[in-house]
Amino acid sequence: MSIRFRRSIKIIPGLRLNFNKDSVGLSMGVRGAHYTVNSKGRRTASIGIPGTGLSSTQVLSSGRRSSRASSSTAESTERYIVGSNPPKPGLFAGKAERALNEFLLDIYNAESTDTPAQVVEKAKALRAQFDELRPALELVSFLHAITDKELSTEASKWAPGLWKNRDALFADSLVKKYLVGIHPSVQISRGISTNLPYTMQTLGFIYVEVLQGDEKYDEALAALNDLTPDALIAISTADIELSKKDFDAAIETTEDVENEDDVSAMLLIFRGIAFRGKGLHEAALECFKRALAKKDRSQEILHRARFERADTYIAMGKKAMAIKDLEKILVDEPSYEGVAEKLESLR
Repeated sequence: MSIRFRRSIKIIPGLRLNFNKDSVGLSMGVRGAHYTVNSKGRRTASIGIPGTGLSSTQVLSSGRRSSRASSSTAESTERYIVGSNPPKPGLFAGKAERALNEFLLDIYNAESTDTPAQVVEKAKALRAQFDELRPALELVSFLHAITDKELSTEASKWAPGLWKNRDALFADSLVKKYLVGIHPSVQISRGISTNLPYTMQTLGFIYVEVLQGDEKYDEALAALNDLTPDALIAISTADIELSKKDFDAAIETTEDVENEDDVSAMLLIFRGIAFRGKGLHEAALECFKRALAKKDRSQEILHRARFERADTYIAMGKKAMAIKDLEKILVDEPSYEGVAEKLESLR
């Protein structure tokens, strides 16, 4: 699960000044489409579907790199996106609410260097003072712990209980007021991520990812059925069906899809993988061809389509065609997972 942090200030409509720990930048655009440049020279173009939480970002220029930027420690400092107008305690707010607000401002401060373990400990200490903050603190602690290598195993044990009690947790007034300011970016599948407020729907997606990691696919599908249907549900459902090798179900889930956006392109890719799983290679190639037909899709989507098409060519014994697709990925993204290993095995 990928999680980031940013604060921004609106200057005029369509123009924002963004701050994070390492740079200052300008973001220009309208709802659903933005262009950003920062003080390090990094330039990105972002396109999203308003109302769905779906977005994709293409890095046009990575800018200057420092040794710190490549370290895992640096990566862990940018953890969440918090709105530029976070909720605040009212005039008559009690001590507990004010303490929760201070806690959130502390851990989501642009200068914060708290590790997930430190956040969890701070949450424990605060709950010892104010037990009424339990719902909010449990949800925040889980969000941090599940992304940490050392804490994730323990956090995954919390997930079923949180999910079982989700209605009560998200009915809590402080949860409803403050946690919507947190936007976890949950990777639904390679190339598709959420950017939704921390609501019951987002917790559900995280829980499904936990279940998938434990190969509890039927439980993951059951959890998806409890969520509000949207495009992300279709993506996650098809992904799980492929993990189960239930290729017929994945083909049914991805029926009647046209390449209209990143989501539908990903569904076409999944459809192609399902056809390949059934040995229908020509049908698979047609799906990947359609996914690649629109060059304005995100780079990650196009790379995924080429990667899966390369696997199909390999299954067909067409190594030269597979190498061609893999080398196209290599030109844009040398570190793309699995490409170098596949190329080495083909030569």
